[in-house]
Amino acid sequence: MLISVAATIGACQDEDSELGSSLVTTSFYNVYVDTCTVDISTILMDSIETQGDTIAQIGHIKNSAWGEVSSTYYAEFSVNSFTPSTTSDYSLDSITIKMYPSGHYWGDTLTQQRVSIYAIKNAIVLEGDEGLYNINSRELEETPLTSFVYTPRPGRKREVEIRLPDSLGQKWLTDIRVEDDYFDTQEKFKREFPGLAFVPEDDGNCITGFSVGDSSTIIKLYYKQITSTTSSHTLYFTANSDYTFNSVKHNRSNTALEDLESGIEFLIHSYDMDNRAYLQGLTGYYNQIEFPYINNLESEGDIVSIESATLYLYPVEKTFEDNQLPSDLRLYITDQNNVLEDYVYGTDGVTVQTGNLTTDINARSTYYSFDVTEFIRNNFGTWGDNRQKLLLSIPDAEMATTFNQVIFENNPEENKRCKLAIRFKRYNEK
Repeated sequence: MLISVAATIGACQDEDSELGSSLVTTSFYNVYVDTCTVDISTILMDSIETQGDTIAQIGHIKNSAWGEVSSTYYAEFSVNSFTPSTTSDYSLDSITIKMYPSGHYWGDTLTQQRVSIYAIKNAIVLEGDEGLYNINSRELEETPLTSFVYTPRPGRKREVEIRLPDSLGQKWLTDIRVEDDYFDTQEKFKREFPGLAFVPEDDGNCITGFSVGDSSTIIKLYYKQITSTTSSHTLYFTANSDYTFNSVKHNRSNTALEDLESGIEFLIHSYDMDNRAYLQGLTGYYNQIEFPYINNLESEGDIVSIESATLYLYPVEKTFEDNQLPSDLRLYITDQNNVLEDYVYGTDGVTVQTGNLTTDINARSTYYSFDVTEFIRNNFGTWGDNRQKLLLSIPDAEMATTFNQVIFENNPEENKRCKLAIRFKRYNEK
């Protein structure tokens, strides 16, 4: 509910100001109030398209807030070859896959994560407008090609190079020498070698992001060309972005999220979720925000004029690390049927607001803030189907590639809760 502003008026009002002529005498006051109810809800997306992700999120984590999350990366690789010389011999040195951490971590970075690399059983083929989503997976061969143990080192983007079985490298080198036709086109290559899946084991407690591009998440075939002299060469197979994706499994048992179903019609209000609201990329959580009692301000004067309005959102203390908090949040305006209408812009009416994250070294005064003056002005005095709502999310690119997250506090007994701070003028006839 909207708590009475009477206690704040004495400290925030102007002295009485007479306006108008002798026929109409009025007075006005400037008033500040930050006790307007913010109704924030949690929504789960049906799915997130992760096709072509440029960050491979790999790992497993389990905690009391989010439950158990496991992230696997699937990748098809682009065909490559060389023209063999008939006067040369060739010998294999090794075949590896090289990866660079992207700097994204979620969980305990002091723990090790074991990852197994499997061959995908069948080529990834998409029909029509079909895409690849976080809920998708692919059938894998029964036995992994290899496995490796990785210990995250935040701030040190040290490359990881994992050796694949020599038998795979020897086969490719031999087939290139005899000019096997599956090296002629991507379609033939993917049928012969559908790709790799990076599958975390359930003993780790950290998910790590690895870059995907021309120099990371690439297969390297090291070989020697032998003539009268010996020279070393490397053949690179980069990930084919048309057929790469992150796959996420999320077990929400025994958490506040346990009963949440996907779809905006199944949103859960913070007051039904331990006074918290959840937002996270890749698992697909975002928020709806409403101000149900904003029209109660109309009773504060004969005429009430909104001067400014700021929305403050506070992360729950001890639920985040600085690198997990999204630096960029977006507010979208929707109608009562949840149809997107626009962004919430800055005061210039052009720049999209990003949440203005303010951090505190002790995490006690960390918060996001949005100027929602125009939104409140446009919705003040409206009811029912004429009332707009807000949706809060991280940008699409981060939603599809990161586990950036925030849990918002909305306990009415807490000072650092979701707040709407409004400055308004009230006019009263004498």
